Amino acid sequence: MKMFGSSVMVRWMVVVIGVFMLVLVIQPFIVLLDLRRSSYFVAFTGDSTTVPPWGCKCPIAWHVPDNEMSFMNLSVPWTNATIRQGLEERHPNMPVELLYGAGASASKLRCPLLPTVVSIDWRNTLWQRATLDINDKFLLYSAFLDPEADGRASIRLLGVSRSKAPPLAWCHIWFSSEAPPLSVRVTSVDYLDYQNKNSDRQMPYLLRCPLPPDTLAVPLAVSLVSEPCAPATNLLKVIGARERHLSAYRSRVAPRNPVTLVQGWAAAVCGPALFYYHEDFSQRLVEWLELLRAQGFSQVFLYTTDVHPNITKVLRHYTQEGFVQVTDYTYPPPYVNEPSLRKLWTQNERQKMFAQENVHFTDCVLRHMHQYRFLAHFDPDEVPILPHHDNFTHFLDDLMASIRGAAPAGFRLQWSYFYNNIGPSKETANLPDALWALRHTHRQAEHMKRPVPGKFKPIFDMNAVRGAYSHGPMLCTGGRCNHHALRTVSPEKEAFLAHFRLDCDEVCKQSLVSDLTLLRYSEVTTRALKVMTMLNLM
Repeated sequence: MKMFGSSVMVRWMVVVIGVFMLVLVIQPFIVLLDLRRSSYFVAFTGDSTTVPPWGCKCPIAWHVPDNEMSFMNLSVPWTNATIRQGLEERHPNMPVELLYGAGASASKLRCPLLPTVVSIDWRNTLWQRATLDINDKFLLYSAFLDPEADGRASIRLLGVSRSKAPPLAWCHIWFSSEAPPLSVRVTSVDYLDYQNKNSDRQMPYLLRCPLPPDTLAVPLAVSLVSEPCAPATNLLKVIGARERHLSAYRSRVAPRNPVTLVQGWAAAVCGPALFYYHEDFSQRLVEWLELLRAQGFSQVFLYTTDVHPNITKVLRHYTQEGFVQVTDYTYPPPYVNEPSLRKLWTQNERQKMFAQENVHFTDCVLRHMHQYRFLAHFDPDEVPILPHHDNFTHFLDDLMASIRGAAPAGFRLQWSYFYNNIGPSKETANLPDALWALRHTHRQAEHMKRPVPGKFKPIFDMNAVRGAYSHGPMLCTGGRCNHHALRTVSPEKEAFLAHFRLDCDEVCKQSLVSDLTLLRYSEVTTRALKVMTMLNLM
């Protein structure tokens, strides 16, 4: 009798489990028939230009394992931070707040549609894969809240795909770990490259999912799925805000009427993804950062792959000061991330490398557009030369005051080569060798005539720009744009960009001038040498 009872119990459990699994399988289809809204959903108005949000349901809540919550609070001694803090500061897309809450009141319940850390399809450490159909997959790096000019906010997802025509997709937009997501169709897929599409390489795209007009809350995360309420294998933190932070203003005070001409804009720099692994560029990096600080830039944003230990020390120092912010970066599969092989890859696969640069350039301007209106893109061997202004804020004030008619998407500074093989002038001969830019003052007396677009670097106005490459915008709020959307800054009358790169031949040496503009920043010498000494870089 006991065995019989046990057998019945087993059969009963099999039936229950079978029914449970059947419910899980057909749940998405049931949801599509039952479109009851949570508090985050809006009724469809019937407007053909509006994408109706689908309502999903969370039938059974999952509990967050206690070991996950405690693991996030573990301290990592050599970073002086917890695991959670490290992920929040450097990881490009991990939605720590959504998954693990904040403080003691953090919810331990999760909607079953919410991916977990272990169910996310991670690729090359930082990328998350979304499978849209058997042939089309997206590798996603980051996601952003775009407040947009008309007040109708949207979510932008940045990633790569080999598909020339990505298929229809949907966004699961998450406001809470317990409540079901808002499911919204992707309304645009913008190609972020000046090169023709080629399925032999991973191509950068920016996807847009509009939020319903009366959505006031800021989403915490987003997933990309093939259909509404389908299981997701990705979960990206949504970065941004509906209003620009006070950091955008030098005075840290918002103007009464931002629509009018505003003076005192602060500016920041989006640098490259550093991969100085074989080369110790640490002294040059310190000098570059101190020159930018002296010129009045508020912050510098950098990306790192694998770098020299001395560069790590420099980045840690300036990050602790708050002047530099670092985001981790890897190249998506199938690209190699071993530092020596990657260096060879960047030399031999230039088109693939240039396409990937557009990912971290675009990521930077979108990641920080709520902090700064003006974001410049400079490399560590480039420094602005401002002959008529003490700092970059005053330079921007005059540029903005000079605009007649519609505002441009930003400005572009023309290169002027400062030559590596020309020794210091008599004014700089006594400076230490570690101060490379300050010692190398020789450039061509005349600026380039009619240079190609690749001889400029941009200053983006984030009221307009939404996608970027190294030398200009790729996407603006009104659609695709290019370097023509930028106003060219006169190198003779306004400013230009020193590029410390080339050697000067015998013909070149006949027309040189020594430009001492950077020597006005006398504090750079003291500050840079102090940092180099403190970090044992000398």
